Amino acid sequence: MKTNRFTFLLTVVFGFAAFATIMNAESTSSTDKVAADNTDSVAPPQWLSLKDITYDQRARFFAGLKRMEAVVDGQINALTAKRAAMTSAANTADWDFAMKELANARSYLKSTGEVLGKAPPETWNQEKDRVGQAWVRTQEAYAKVKSSMTN
Repeated sequence: MKTNRFTFLLTVVFGFAAFATIMNAESTSSTDKVAADNTDSVAPPQWLSLKDITYDQRARFFAGLKRMEAVVDGQINALTAKRAAMTSAANTADWDFAMKELANARSYLKSTGEVLGKAPPETWNQEKDRVGQAWVRTQEAYAKVKSSMTN
């Protein structure tokens, strides 16, 4: 009788552990999917909500651009904090190089937004597309930094 209780308890514990592992894997994969949607696609969701805004709606566009810039700034801050926590023994050369590209991409995003702010209606769409390309560049650079980090 004691063996059956022990076996039952052991089965429950392993069942719970397996369930927790599966749920964690599903949670991680859905988180990875969201991250991939934000970084790996040609036009991440933040940009998709802005790409069709017309010249007459430019105030709405620039409000959205400020939110996108804030997203990048948050990404940079989080990565910088993680970098600060890395041990001095860790090889950070790849990270540092990728982080420099992210900083350059962030700077380019800001400058394309400034150019767009001065664009007349005739060049609005062309300059707006450059902002979209700059956004994609920041997200690709962000993904590269994340992939270069050592744990």
